[in-house]
Amino acid sequence: MRVKDIIKRSPILYTAVIKAREARKKISSFVPDELYIKMQYRKQMGKKIDLSNPETINEKIQWFKLHWHNPMMTKCADKYAVRSYVEEKIGSEVLNKLYGVYEKVEDIDLAALPDSFVIKVNHGSGQNIICKDKSKMDFNQAFSKIKGYLKSNHYFYGREWAYKDIKPLIIIEEYLDDNGRSPADFKILCFHGKPEIIQLDIDRFGEHRRNYYNVDWSQMDLRFIVANSSVEIPKPHNLDEMLCYATLLANGFPFVRIDFYNFAGKIYFGEMTFYPNNGIGTFYPVENNKMIGDKLVLPYLHEKQPNSLVKGSIKGR
Repeated sequence: MRVKDIIKRSPILYTAVIKAREARKKISSFVPDELYIKMQYRKQMGKKIDLSNPETINEKIQWFKLHWHNPMMTKCADKYAVRSYVEEKIGSEVLNKLYGVYEKVEDIDLAALPDSFVIKVNHGSGQNIICKDKSKMDFNQAFSKIKGYLKSNHYFYGREWAYKDIKPLIIIEEYLDDNGRSPADFKILCFHGKPEIIQLDIDRFGEHRRNYYNVDWSQMDLRFIVANSSVEIPKPHNLDEMLCYATLLANGFPFVRIDFYNFAGKIYFGEMTFYPNNGIGTFYPVENNKMIGDKLVLPYLHEKQPNSLVKGSIKGR
């Protein structure tokens, strides 16, 4: 068993790790954002970043963290608040069923919940707990994790500005079970309000595979962290509908990734993120890092959009 798995299984160890991480975060919070980003990028990518002339998508995401501070980003990065944004733009039928929203775990009424559900926090990334069978769930361990999540501020880990002022909440939603696997996850990368690249994640909590497609569903020669699937994936019958939804939600944002689940023939909204993977990691073949980066034209951020639903702002202007 990996050390990471041992820690996850022990509430005491997990709480200790969270406290240590938060202590490091408090110390690093005194480091200015730009310096912190440069240090983190060099440590994790093995090279310096030139923020005065970013070229790759990861370099531009780092620039984006520092200079594109739009209040709507905070709402859309908030996994609870974004629901009203989605409902306004495309309707409530794409929203997953919500069982409850809480400020602390003590407020959760387990007896009122169904046998399966997902517990998550609204202000972070990857901080989810899946309950497939309530009678077999160790809620002491689960709630210990959630308490740790609530104390965190995702902004400090990578200076992802959109998360900075989100009020932490607990969300419990319906668990979408695709025959024991998580449903296909369609992550649509949108540049200047237009869908450009589709990232498809299959069986994320099992034998995870990831493919990339153009919007016409032609597979791209592209890999990022996870291996491609060896199985040919047919074009979803409702792909055009997903792309239409993504366009409506992305309007006014220079760059955003919009996630949907395609489950039992129905589209469910997942989340909106402005800094995928914290802007860290390498696409292969490596020339694709600049190819994707070219789609985000930074000078555009200094221009006003006459038809934009969301007004952006450059920090310091």
